[in-house]
Amino acid sequence: MRVLLILLTVYLLYRIFFNFVLPLIARYFFAKAAKNMQGQFNQQQQQQRTTSRREGEVRIETPNSPQNQRNRNFDEGEFVDYTEVK
Repeated sequence: MRVLLILLTVYLLYRIFFNFVLPLIARYFFAKAAKNMQGQFNQQQQQQRTTSRREGEVRIETPNSPQNQRNRNFDEGEFVDYTEVK
């Protein structure tokens, strides 16, 4: 009789945990992740607004910047200079 009571208690605790507690925990973490993503999106939108360029404005970015050279760990191959024949 005692074993049946223990099994019933474990089963009820199992059902309560997976039907009530686990969804609440999952909802909390999903809401937290969504809020984090929304904050990142808003920050990115704000950066785009502050760095937006006027129409026709040209910006030149050189690939020889020190930051790009540090990240370059691969062989780019060799460049062949050519002339166009008409």
